[in-house]
Amino acid sequence: MTNEELLQLMKRFRVAYATANRKELLATTSSDFVWHQNVAMSEEDLPTGKILTGVDALLQEIKRRRQQWTNVRYENMQERATADMLVQTFSISGEDDGKAFNANAVDLYPVKDGRIAKKDTYWKYRV
Repeated sequence: MTNEELLQLMKRFRVAYATANRKELLATTSSDFVWHQNVAMSEEDLPTGKILTGVDALLQEIKRRRQQWTNVRYENMQERATADMLVQTFSISGEDDGKAFNANAVDLYPVKDGRIAKKDTYWKYRV
C-alpha cells in the first residue's frame, strides 16, 4: 500500500472507532486484530498492558470508556504512514470514573494485507 492508502485506511478506522461502527471496524482490521492497551488491569496483563482480541473486545472497551470517561479531549493529533505501519500521536485528557488523566500518547498500527493488525498504545502521563 502507498502511504496515502495507509492514511486513508487510518481515517476509515479512526471514524469507525469514534462511532463504534462494527461493520467498518471489521472492514479495516485483520481477523486476528489485537489491542495492547497502555495499562495493565491485572498481574496477568503485565508487561504488555491489557490485551484485547478482536473487534468485539474493542467495542466493549469503547462502551466502557463511554460509560466511565468524561470531559475527554484529544488534541494535537498527527498521523504518519511508513511502509507497513501507521503511527498516531496525540494528547489526551479527561476523567476516568472521576479520576483525572492527562497524557501524551503514541499508537502504533502495524498493517497486514491492507488491514490494521494491531493497535499498540503507549501513554506518557503529564502532571
